[in-house]
Amino acid sequence: MKKLLFIINPVAGKKHAGSSMYNVVKRFCSAGYTVTIAVTQYKGHGRELAASAADEGYDLVVCTGGDGTLNEVTSGLLESGKDLPFGYLPAGSTNDFARTLSISTIPLKATEHIIQEIPTKLDMGDFNDGQQHFIYIASFGAFTEVSYGASQSAKNKFGHLAYLYEGVKDMRNLRAYNTTVEADGGRVFKGRYIFGSVTNTRSIAGLITLYDKKVDLNDGMFEVMLIKEPKDPIDFSNIILGLSTTVQGNEMFEYFRASELKFQMPKTAPWTCDGEEAKHKNGIIHIRNLKDALTIYK
Repeated sequence: MKKLLFIINPVAGKKHAGSSMYNVVKRFCSAGYTVTIAVTQYKGHGRELAASAADEGYDLVVCTGGDGTLNEVTSGLLESGKDLPFGYLPAGSTNDFARTLSISTIPLKATEHIIQEIPTKLDMGDFNDGQQHFIYIASFGAFTEVSYGASQSAKNKFGHLAYLYEGVKDMRNLRAYNTTVEADGGRVFKGRYIFGSVTNTRSIAGLITLYDKKVDLNDGMFEVMLIKEPKDPIDFSNIILGLSTTVQGNEMFEYFRASELKFQMPKTAPWTCDGEEAKHKNGIIHIRNLKDALTIYK
């Protein structure tokens, strides 16, 4: 019998995670797993559980929750230094990562894919030399505070609409940051930007979709997007157009791919990793792609 650690965030998503988990656990057991259930008790608990899973003899870690839970578990797995595979049952409000990988939000359907044990390698992001990690996005500026500005109760009740509401409020208080970005030690982008993202996903905060066939979660490259400061209503309209359709070819967006980046900007600029606040002290942010860092069964 293989050992499975099942990490559950009981408060994420529109429904309590426990309401449909009995059948999921039953299915894992029938597939030959001995399942241990761990319900997260505090912020960072999922990270601790995942970090020690390999040493405790587990063959697979499965987590259910939102993007924050996913970040904790994948960060813990990475920091363990062991190539322990994981599975994900999305139960969040936007599920950007799951959408990109076409992971079903129906728990039993996602479970069926996990028990097939077909491995897929995933890149992960390093934020400021191991200070934090991210599985799908690091971002700054407008929309960045949306993911932790919307209350958990609002996200549970309204889901995607909670993010839209917070996003609209954020757009009324746009702030631009003087920013210099050095990509892969060569290309330099310089300007005043209201938003920037370094992603390994096609969906950002449930608000922005990247229509790029090159988006690949294990190619060693990030998709980088910078939104310029609008100078007039036409610029503002072009930004809205880009967010609602595609950023490619829109003059208000810088869009490129890179594996390593250095940002220099005001130390007050707010950053997040997978929707969780990411702190930096001096306004210098170093981001590096960790190719094939994790293995997922999906």
